Amino acid sequence: MLFSCKKQEDKKFDCGPAPICALDCFAFWSYFNFTIVDQNTGQDLIFGSNPTLLPSDIKLFVKNNSPYQQIKIFADSSRNILFGMNVTDTMAIQIKNEALQYILVKNFCGDCCSRTAVDIVHEGRVIIADKNKVIRLQR
Repeated sequence: MLFSCKKQEDKKFDCGPAPICALDCFAFWSYFNFTIVDQNTGQDLIFGSNPTLLPSDIKLFVKNNSPYQQIKIFADSSRNILFGMNVTDTMAIQIKNEALQYILVKNFCGDCCSRTAVDIVHEGRVIIADKNKVIRLQR
């Protein structure tokens, strides 16, 4: 008797159906929406009720074909997120003056003129974005 096994698919964010785009884009952005949460309590360390980090404590770096370069990140207090607009699939984050933590984007979800990182590997741990496409990095 012969048994066949199908490889179990890794969990990943469901991007839904591909968008139908009927417009020309003047720019195409790659977003990384994130916040930093306490690994034990899940409390948001930047936008929570008792924050211990400031947006200025966080630096985001991208790697193209050269050494890592810092990019500007923005704080959106209405959505309680930080975000970068020119991200790549290979990044690093620095919290305060701690060592760089490495991020590899496994999956982006796209729309007509942008895409957003939704599945990443952060320091060897897979993290899937929530329904609002926000990655919650643990500290």
